Amino acid sequence: MASKTVEAVLFPGIDVRVERVSDSSDVLVVEAVSTARPGRCPDCRKQARRIHSTYQRALNERPLGPRRVIVRLQVRRYFCDRKNCSRKTFVEQVPGLSERHRRSSTGLTGWLRSIELGGRPAARLCRRLRLAAGRTRLLRLLTAPTVPDRAPRVLGVDEFAFRKGCTYGTVLVDVEAGRVVDVLPDRTSETFAAWLTEHPGAEIICRDRATAYTKAVREAAPHALEVADR
Repeated sequence: MASKTVEAVLFPGIDVRVERVSDSSDVLVVEAVSTARPGRCPDCRKQARRIHSTYQRALNERPLGPRRVIVRLQVRRYFCDRKNCSRKTFVEQVPGLSERHRRSSTGLTGWLRSIELGGRPAARLCRRLRLAAGRTRLLRLLTAPTVPDRAPRVLGVDEFAFRKGCTYGTVLVDVEAGRVVDVLPDRTSETFAAWLTEHPGAEIICRDRATAYTKAVREAAPHALEVADR
């Protein structure tokens, strides 16, 4: 069996060259250099021809067994030679490894986004998995769901607290698919009725027993079957 290079093991299919690997009991530090083709300006998309300078950025990578992995990646800053472009220089990004304004690799960011928890529970799970992420960072990675044009056939409705005892909202769920459809900024009948009017199609509505939700369903979706929680 042919032996694999360090690049093929740590960065398969990614344009980098590993210069040095420092191994300790709990951290693996990999020093690498980008070997990708000259990048394109993020504004005008013109491919760069001249290098302005180089510098090293540190990226948290997915752990390797019980050890954290830190990639010290040397990247190039390029000139943008298009005269009418407002951006004079820009830093290259290595596809599959780095992204703008992020201190974690593309792979690690994907792992963190797959943790479908928020705040402190997600932070505790990350510590167990040896992933470098705090609760605030994990919350920033959460993305709002794409709201469909029509309501799901079975729509779940319930209230939740943005701040307990002070501010409440409404969460709408596709019961059959088991996913969040939308989040409303309050729990009033007017807001929910407006949403039902803009998103028709709900045949069954599983709702909280709050009178505001009852009123909204009767006004905006009178033909839907209501199922109240216990």
